[in-house]
Amino acid sequence: MKKNIRNTLFLSTLLFGYSVTANASNSNSEKHFSIGVGSYAFSLANDDNDSGTIDFSGINVAAGYAFSNKFQIRATYFSLENDNGYSGLENKGFDLMAYGGVGLLKRGFRGYGGAGFFSEEWGNQGDSVFGFQFGGGLGYNWGPAALDFVLTLRQSDEYEDFVVVSGTYVAVSGNLTISYLF
Repeated sequence: MKKNIRNTLFLSTLLFGYSVTANASNSNSEKHFSIGVGSYAFSLANDDNDSGTIDFSGINVAAGYAFSNKFQIRATYFSLENDNGYSGLENKGFDLMAYGGVGLLKRGFRGYGGAGFFSEEWGNQGDSVFGFQFGGGLGYNWGPAALDFVLTLRQSDEYEDFVVVSGTYVAVSGNLTISYLF
């Protein structure tokens, strides 16, 4: 009987030690997936006339996968409301970006740039816009969480149907996102 208790205690100690070692090694492992929330802003700015500028702000939900410390794919869904007083004007959509940079998988500072596309709907009529965008970001990875600030420059000629004031337009979006890494 004493031998069975001793063997059981010994085996339990071994299993407990193995599980602690496995958990410690998993906590230091690289986390490829991320999901996060944050704030999102979009501006369709007229270089010639400030009255032609249309601004939106709202929330975003982002999900990403880092293939390595230097390459990541990220999708972002956003839901925005107009800040210029156009009541009922909303902007909802998503973008998909491929980023190359440093620090995308490991702890510490990260910086990246990339390209992708966006798709969005304006207002209640369902008018849609689709185009290409270029962007870059800076952030910090703490291991279980990361904070990123991303700016993108969109293909502005896709917005010609929505502008009422003539001029040269620039379409820019930015978001600040905190993500859980797993």
